[in-house]
Amino acid sequence: YPWRWPRLSHFCVCCPGRDETLFADAPEVVCSAGDHALIQVGFTTGDSDAHFIYRARAPDGRPSLDLIPDFDDYSDAMTLMLPLGFVSHRKHLVIAALSDGPTDWQYYLHTLSSEPHSTWSKKLLQVELPHGLSRKPFVILHAKVIALGGGLLGWVDLWEGILICDVLEPGAAALRLVPMPNMLPSNKILYDNHPFGQVIRDVTFSRGYIRCVEFEELVERRNVPAVTDPFDMVELQDSEWALDPPQKVENVIVGWRLITWYRTLTWNCWRKGNRVHSDDLGIVSLPQIGSGGASVLKVPLKVLKTAAPTLHSDGDAVYLVSSLREQEQTAWIIAVDTRTKSVGELVPFSAEEMDFYGPNYIPYVLT
Repeated sequence: YPWRWPRLSHFCVCCPGRDETLFADAPEVVCSAGDHALIQVGFTTGDSDAHFIYRARAPDGRPSLDLIPDFDDYSDAMTLMLPLGFVSHRKHLVIAALSDGPTDWQYYLHTLSSEPHSTWSKKLLQVELPHGLSRKPFVILHAKVIALGGGLLGWVDLWEGILICDVLEPGAAALRLVPMPNMLPSNKILYDNHPFGQVIRDVTFSRGYIRCVEFEELVERRNVPAVTDPFDMVELQDSEWALDPPQKVENVIVGWRLITWYRTLTWNCWRKGNRVHSDDLGIVSLPQIGSGGASVLKVPLKVLKTAAPTLHSDGDAVYLVSSLREQEQTAWIIAVDTRTKSVGELVPFSAEEMDFYGPNYIPYVLT
């Protein structure tokens, strides 16, 4: 079961002959697809970032790192939405981005080929809404871009929906909106606090299916104050006029659950996949960094602080980030098989510079 052993990797960008002080920050992998990665690099010697496409296997069989020409000048002029997406086409890449159109439900599609001497092109597209969907104001705030086969890309707003477009033939069809599944009840409060939604959701595409996972913390309210109800009282004493004294309400996390959904590109609905409750998974062993896999602590999985589900490409395995408490220096990647309701190996990593609710790691499939 290869999914049981997630492996953590680290991208390292080296620029021979340059002093490290010229980097404004550590280079960042913005997005990835297959054996390609888009890397953003900021230098202290310029006003803008540079963007590179890294390919583990270029057409000549060797790795390559290619600068995207004029990206920042063009992006500044057009206010491109990041992250970008890209597809393979005739041994080259086609890079694609969206920007707001002149009216609601319109977007500009911007594309650039990695072929030499290519320039950016722009096309205005109208969003095609599913039948019966209300035309409420909508602005996509996408967390990721997924490849859907051929020239199709999907810009994934984890709260609202997925905009799908054929970037190789943008005039062949409009942008199509696939709405996201309805949120689980406790997650609605997160809508305003986590703009990109990675804290509870992820979306992938594999073997012809768009797959979605949603995670929900289960909270129990304790010390709920009793409220005086005069409805059945015969008399009310003047001394009882005062408001009930405030009492502290404590929300205690008692576990979590997750659910997966799937659909094809032609369906007009999501279908339920698997469901898992933290009570199903029992006790786990927590290996420590540098311990060689030896465990020093065993705890029920449901007591760990857990968030940020990430789907494996097969749709059954989900990776979660967990820690004993927030602001811990060590966290674990936990692999959960949603079909068999079992837990794979836990992988510890340093979480000192990680936002627990928006981890700065991305799934990547390089061999």
